[in-house]
Amino acid sequence: MTTRERSLAIVLIAVLGVFGLGFVGYQFVLSPWLDKGRQIENRKKEIAQLEMDILSVQVEKKKFEAARQQSLPADVGVAREQYGNLLEKVCRRSELTNDLKISQSDPDNKSVPMLAPKKPAYTRLTYKLQAKGELYHLVDFMRLFYQLPLLHTIKAMNIQRPSEARARDRRELDIDLTIEALVLDAAPDRATLLPVVRELALLSSPAAVTGFNLQVVATGRGDPVPPTGVLSESSREYLAVAGKDVFFGPLPKKEERDKREEDISQFVFLASVTGHEDGSCVAAFRDKLNNTDYQISQGADGKLVVETLFEVKGTRKTLRKGQEIIYGTDEGKNLRAWRVRRICTTDNAVIVERVDRTPDKPKPHPAALIGGGPGAVLAVAEGATYKVAVGHCLDPYARGEGKSPPPPSKLEPREAWRAIFAPPVVTPTTTVSTDDGGK
Repeated sequence: MTTRERSLAIVLIAVLGVFGLGFVGYQFVLSPWLDKGRQIENRKKEIAQLEMDILSVQVEKKKFEAARQQSLPADVGVAREQYGNLLEKVCRRSELTNDLKISQSDPDNKSVPMLAPKKPAYTRLTYKLQAKGELYHLVDFMRLFYQLPLLHTIKAMNIQRPSEARARDRRELDIDLTIEALVLDAAPDRATLLPVVRELALLSSPAAVTGFNLQVVATGRGDPVPPTGVLSESSREYLAVAGKDVFFGPLPKKEERDKREEDISQFVFLASVTGHEDGSCVAAFRDKLNNTDYQISQGADGKLVVETLFEVKGTRKTLRKGQEIIYGTDEGKNLRAWRVRRICTTDNAVIVERVDRTPDKPKPHPAALIGGGPGAVLAVAEGATYKVAVGHCLDPYARGEGKSPPPPSKLEPREAWRAIFAPPVVTPTTTVSTDDGGK
């Protein structure tokens, strides 16, 4: 073997030795060490995930405990009765009381998730609420409803304008709500409907918190500490929603409201209606503010005459005659004119049509100069014809509260047509009047 071959052999043996030692070191030292590092890293990730799961479980447990406290009492019978009473009190506090009707359905624990065989997760209580009220009544009801710390919600809501003309004059709405409340499987067995907050009980006393909850249910007011995430910021004024009424349009402008405040129609009321055997009749309107009477005579042929009388020192003088009741002045921006269409002795009422002489109002038809009966205008003005009963005033916006006279009833065109052009009915001599009609 030459020297060159010997050198190459030594180099080859050295290289093979290095590779051998590297393989042995990687296989028995480095590889196990790397595996251990990866295992340690995986275990750390698993521990971190378990810790996150534990925190999530603890958070969900707190949420469940809060929901459990907000559940209705475990006794379904007690919960149904107390919650129905609470709904009625909330409606009355928000003045949602016209035609109020609250009906209950049977408790439902069939169509709900099951925790185990024959063990429902909760029992569903369903209530149907029907009422008539204005939009701000509904908004106030919903504000009080969602302030209550209970597991309940409005599942369905149907709001529409009523078909009755009188209800539309009052801007009332037909309100139909479907409300659901839950009694959880693990609901606390308490005597009161609302939960007792432990923190508040520690600050005051359990008896004080229980008494406060009973008062909330009895008065129907919302809880001062509503559940988080239910309402928006507490500084919000929810009743401002009623200022943008999508059912009846915006409120009148300030100038229009000022004109309405100057209107004296609330002081002009129908004092009496007298029918005679020959088919004629007489009605009397009284203006208590200006000491003026409007005497309406309707002959057997249907002809109408309105005589305006003013009393001066005990003597009644005639100011004008025509077919209209006119009061107010142009200067005061409260001039009003009502054309009398008919006296209905069967209803003890007078049918009138508003024909205010303002620039934006059309002038009366020339046929209006003729009296009632066959000479009356055949066309009926839409939205301007009213029926005034004895004791009612001529102000369509009157509230009728206290001693104030009730407003007249607006008639639809079809109703006005029937009331004006129905065949006359001859009745015996009768008189219907208010107590202060002639004073």
